[in-house]
Amino acid sequence: MMKSFRWQWVRRRKTVWFGLLVILVLGLVAVLAPWLAPHDPYQWGVTRSNLPPMWVQDTPTPGTAEYPLGTDRFGRDILSRQLYATRTAIFLALIAVPLAALIGTLIGLTAGYAGGRFGALTLLFTDMINSLPGIMFVVIIVLIFRNLLPPTWLGGLLTLVIGFAAISWVSLARLIRINVLQVKPQLFVEAAIGIGATPWRIITRHLLPNVLHVIVVWIIINIPAIILLEAMLGYIGVGVTSAVDGSEFTTVSWGGIFFSGRSMLSSNPLMLVIPSLCILLLSMSFILLGDVLNETARE
Repeated sequence: MMKSFRWQWVRRRKTVWFGLLVILVLGLVAVLAPWLAPHDPYQWGVTRSNLPPMWVQDTPTPGTAEYPLGTDRFGRDILSRQLYATRTAIFLALIAVPLAALIGTLIGLTAGYAGGRFGALTLLFTDMINSLPGIMFVVIIVLIFRNLLPPTWLGGLLTLVIGFAAISWVSLARLIRINVLQVKPQLFVEAAIGIGATPWRIITRHLLPNVLHVIVVWIIINIPAIILLEAMLGYIGVGVTSAVDGSEFTTVSWGGIFFSGRSMLSSNPLMLVIPSLCILLLSMSFILLGDVLNETARE
């Protein structure tokens, strides 16, 4: 019997609406970033470098309303870069997490249904991946593919997508395999096998619907994971590829802002505070949604 979410109960939870509101607002910011940004986030201006926020007036170079949050050491508008960084984070999460979920789902379903040596080998392989230090493994993959792919926005995006997908699918594959092993002995699956249903039909019509709730919750919870991973990698200088001609889609990211804002912590801490708050709100929203859906699916 297929598990289902109690959508009526979910809609009455205030945490769900809070999470959806935050995600909607940041999603709109990501989509409308080119129209909301007051300046070109890539445009340098040495004469206006290190401007403070507009409400700071007791400095040799007071802030101006033209640059509400000030500028970085290259004279680039901080507000515009924050808006474009939101676009990068959400776009990255929407590519990397579904890709990892697809890999984990295929391997988990196949291993759980096939069992035997294939299932044992799959479990051994997932244990080997889990034994590796995750962040270091991602850093190695990013550095390797960064040299292989062209230095454009797509190359920088793909390196992070490949690095995240290479390690994150393991947890989902193990979860799905366990759930499939619990569902497989049930009568409706045995009846399908008895009437000669093909393995493809059994997996897609009987096993997959019963693990769909696991996939949905995993995707929702792991979206903050890729955003946090990009921020950490960007902070240590291993993130989205730097701009080549200023036109790349994802050359501005929260991790990159962390990296460039380290030297401005005392003069303009907003470069670190604002992306930190955005990551906190976005991560908390997805985690709250994931917890509610997971709690609902278990009841």
